[in-house]
Amino acid sequence: MNARRKVLVIGWDGATFSVIDPLLAEGKLPTLARLQREGVRATLTSTMPPNSAPAWTSFLTGVNPAKHGILDFREMDLRRYDLYTGDFVNATAFAGHTIFDLIGRHSRGVVAFRVPMTFPVWPIEGIMVAGYPTPDRKRAYTYPPDLAERLTPIALHSHDEILKAGIEEERRNADFEIALLLEHMSRWIREGAHDFYMAVTGITDGFHHKFWKYHDPSHPLHNPRWSDEEKNIIREYYRRLDAMVGELLSLVDEEWLVVVMSDHGGGPRPWRTFNTNAWLAREGWLTLAGGRGGRWVHRVLRYGVEWARNRLPFRQWVVEHVPKRLRQEALAVRHATNLIDWSRTRAYRIPLQFPAEGIEINVRGRQPQGIVSPGAEYERVRAEIVTALRELKDPETGGPVVESVWTREEIYVPGNLDAVPDIVFTTVPHLGCGADLSSVFSHVPLSFLERLNGEHTMEGIAYFWGHGVRSGERGRVHMLDMAPTLLWAMGLPVPEAMDGRVRRDFFLEEEAARPVERVDVPWDVGGVENLSEAERAAIHRALAGLGYVEE
Repeated sequence: MNARRKVLVIGWDGATFSVIDPLLAEGKLPTLARLQREGVRATLTSTMPPNSAPAWTSFLTGVNPAKHGILDFREMDLRRYDLYTGDFVNATAFAGHTIFDLIGRHSRGVVAFRVPMTFPVWPIEGIMVAGYPTPDRKRAYTYPPDLAERLTPIALHSHDEILKAGIEEERRNADFEIALLLEHMSRWIREGAHDFYMAVTGITDGFHHKFWKYHDPSHPLHNPRWSDEEKNIIREYYRRLDAMVGELLSLVDEEWLVVVMSDHGGGPRPWRTFNTNAWLAREGWLTLAGGRGGRWVHRVLRYGVEWARNRLPFRQWVVEHVPKRLRQEALAVRHATNLIDWSRTRAYRIPLQFPAEGIEINVRGRQPQGIVSPGAEYERVRAEIVTALRELKDPETGGPVVESVWTREEIYVPGNLDAVPDIVFTTVPHLGCGADLSSVFSHVPLSFLERLNGEHTMEGIAYFWGHGVRSGERGRVHMLDMAPTLLWAMGLPVPEAMDGRVRRDFFLEEEAARPVERVDVPWDVGGVENLSEAERAAIHRALAGLGYVEE
């Protein structure tokens, strides 16, 4: 079977319409304006949670997080009260079960340039250059291997350097990455040896995390006296990325399908928190060990840990030299798991990526000290918590705390439900979730927002353009829909195991009438290959730079 058409996918990690739309209104994004005028613009709903690890994995595999088992960049085990195994997830968990593999088998091959969650690379029919996170930010990890030497350096700054980089250093690195992407992707497209081309840039997400305070006048750290260069740094690079897409678009014709997308959206990091475990304790579902004084000691220790990880210049030295046991104890302080009486607790929080949060029921026979009986008692406790979350009000605003709440069966079927929390909910904008046990609601010290002041949102972007695509349509698309839609658009079969739907409604009637061929390609979750200590420390540095892991 041969592909019916060629496809170009360009990912802007974390891109959001809240930045795009004002720039479109000003005429500053001519390429996206063209795609919107001539094709379909859709609001992309991310995975739950909207973390780049599960989101891009769901894009690659077409299956939900309960099936591929990834909720975070860190490997999570919900049977452990401390949650994290100490390892990081990587591509060995799903290599061989991606659209790159499927397309490669039924076409002239694939080019995958810096797509997140593709380290370590694996053999495909074509070219793969590993995307974020990798052990060495400047080194290219490639298949075939001999390509690496020609592509390195792939970035100007190391993990440590980019962690400390200001606007000028970030600008130089971003310009280098844009030029590199254009150089290599343009060459591969011109050579025309493959049928599917995909590249992802992390500039948008990285700039959101570090520079949202400059961009957003309503941010509590925003200073109106900052220079225009500082205030417009995010907007400027949306414009440069728009120009980058324009150059790539000039290399293809309308017979291609071109997709510009993100994995989630972006916005401000919340400066108020709903402390889930404190609320569960107040409502009687969680029991704290020790007295009130112990909780205040914990609060002092926790804020001390937070202050150190946000302010001290030697925090990465701590990661690399302090014994793992001590770092695990610091993590327990930060998440307050050391102050919970598990033998008398019926439910507790599972921290996820904002705006998502999980709650796990402490089930007998499932958790180490579970006390809730499976079956009727489990269902009753869970239903009570779901109802209470829906009714919960914010005393400061009078409005709701929770935007949406689901049981795991409502959003993660089919899949391994034991890999996901029993309850998942999202908070309203500007209200995050935290681990403080001294109060149900608390304010985040502004000093904690200095280094990382942007966060994720559930809503990303998607544009579809090319032959047979509708014009001027608006819609929504789920991340799970992307893989089956791309396969169908190329005339290829769609595995039954994929959870999303083919968005034929984005295409003209004649194109949309073409049936979807479903095939049985068994989904089996692979094992995660443990990284070396050096690789683990390096991946840790990469993830710490965007706040994904504790330092």
